Amino acid sequence: MQSMVTRCYNITEAKPKSLDFIKVIADELNMILMNGFSWEETTVSVRLRCITCDAPAKAMLKCIKQFSGYYGCDKCTQKGNWEGRMTYQQVHDLILRDDVSFREQHQPEHHQENTVSPFSDLQIDMVKSFPADYMHQCCLGVMRKMLLLWSRGKSGYRISPAQLREVNQRLRNLRCDIPHIFARKPRSLDEVERWKATEFRQFMLYTGKVVLRGVLPETLYSHFMAFSVAMCILVSPHLTQTYNMYAHELLTYFVEQGRHIYGKEFLVYNVHSLLHLTADATTYGSLDRCSAFAFESYLHQLKKMVRSGNHVLIQAAKRLQERSQIPIETSEERPIQMKHPNNVYIVSPTSCCEVLERTNSGKLLCRVFSHLASYLCEPCDSRIYGAFVCGASKIEILDKTNLQGRAMMLEDGHGRQVVLSLLHDLD
Repeated sequence: MQSMVTRCYNITEAKPKSLDFIKVIADELNMILMNGFSWEETTVSVRLRCITCDAPAKAMLKCIKQFSGYYGCDKCTQKGNWEGRMTYQQVHDLILRDDVSFREQHQPEHHQENTVSPFSDLQIDMVKSFPADYMHQCCLGVMRKMLLLWSRGKSGYRISPAQLREVNQRLRNLRCDIPHIFARKPRSLDEVERWKATEFRQFMLYTGKVVLRGVLPETLYSHFMAFSVAMCILVSPHLTQTYNMYAHELLTYFVEQGRHIYGKEFLVYNVHSLLHLTADATTYGSLDRCSAFAFESYLHQLKKMVRSGNHVLIQAAKRLQERSQIPIETSEERPIQMKHPNNVYIVSPTSCCEVLERTNSGKLLCRVFSHLASYLCEPCDSRIYGAFVCGASKIEILDKTNLQGRAMMLEDGHGRQVVLSLLHDLD
């Protein structure tokens, strides 16, 4: 998915109080959706896939109560409970919102008084078109919350200083094994408050299951793995299509058990939203197809175009114009890597390889691991979501068409080589 700028605003306040600028966008978008636009003497039709934003921005755009309100969930009608913070205690038999109930305001307490969202004029589903963003709600929300509970929480679930040192050491040991497609290398939990969303995603999907095994108490580890496996399924289009109902069962279990392990106050909005995550993944194919990661990455590029606080929009516009005039060759095919840690690939559901070099004939000389065992058996066979333990290897010559996907190979601290398939969107 390639990002592009259609409109750019310079808002001096941290959060805009007026929706006037949103009304302009909604009106123009409505016109484009109905009529399309002309491009090189051709009329191009436009379809709105979704509107991606975090929970506070979503509440502002939809003119509904914030997530911290009693009726703050934008997916179901459940009334929140105050447990020192707003929580959502009901797990089963949720009454879901739909486009009709939203537009007719069947639950007035959910909506801001005397205000209608500018997006209501569009022919879109006002519930499904605003999916949960797993970058904010799962990575920066749930995963961050659990790491803080383990490292700095109450004595019932806080790990000991020795255990914390062990986890930190394991994270540091993995730095040389993380492929370059990851923006950041693992950092210790001492710096968790400065972690970025990509670091929480890396821990949630990949490194967490390795560095926590044998250190985190079994009850907490099993609870975390239910969350991790469900997220592994939902970020992968292939796994979402096959195991979406199983992912929902895991997330329901995670929310229920979270109340017993961490207390009622654990069921805040971000945790509650996990109950609605599978529906969004099913609607869009996977969570990565409706997440903010691509847009946040592009926003970082935009920020680097601005050198001072004067004439911000002019600076950004000029840099964008300059870039548009420079032809950039792009290729959908990624080059084959031949150096550690970037040279690990999945060959089949039961084998993987390290690419060592390219032969004179253009083939690939590889170290092939053809007997991959399960790394974990709970909550399911880890081979389902691409976590293996390597067995014996042999040198073989393969064609590049044999390489089915990227992976990484980690040392688990017990002398075993663990291979993890890369499941999230790598673009």
